[in-house]
Amino acid sequence: MTPRIRLFAGLSRNALGALVVPVLTLCILDFVDDGFSWTTFVRAMAQYPPVGIVLSLLWAGWRTGSLVRRARGLGVEATEKVLDDTQTHTVTGIPIDRIRAELEAARQVSDLTDGDPVRFRWHPYRSRVSVEASVTYDDTSGEARIEVRTSGNFESGFFRGAAFTVLCRIVGTLEGR
Repeated sequence: MTPRIRLFAGLSRNALGALVVPVLTLCILDFVDDGFSWTTFVRAMAQYPPVGIVLSLLWAGWRTGSLVRRARGLGVEATEKVLDDTQTHTVTGIPIDRIRAELEAARQVSDLTDGDPVRFRWHPYRSRVSVEASVTYDDTSGEARIEVRTSGNFESGFFRGAAFTVLCRIVGTLEGR
């Protein structure tokens, strides 16, 4: 399988898992409201699960395209590993002074520290929700290693891939895009 298909499959499994409880709740509520009969149960089971499956596949297709578009042109590869809650990437040719200046100018950055590594919090949705990030700079090679870590509540359900999205935004900011 190609990396995009594996990414789509992972997002589909995740979306189906997130929709199981609401779909089963709808089935039970419909069964209870319409009376306890076998035909009511069969109708509810024939109606809601296919809708949940179709919606989760549509969402997974949209999210796969969204993650691939974010990575395009940045040198970041969109594979099934974008669903991990820790993402790393290395950029070259950007001096540490420029990295600090770009991070200080970004509106999504808070709690920026000096030193090596440069630690900060990135607010992807311009709200109080944030992820932890750090940039470690190697003077000999001129490489900057970016690491993004999300908390557990940010990487569940439909938010899967949030760390990758933030990584792409940070790389784009550091490269001046």
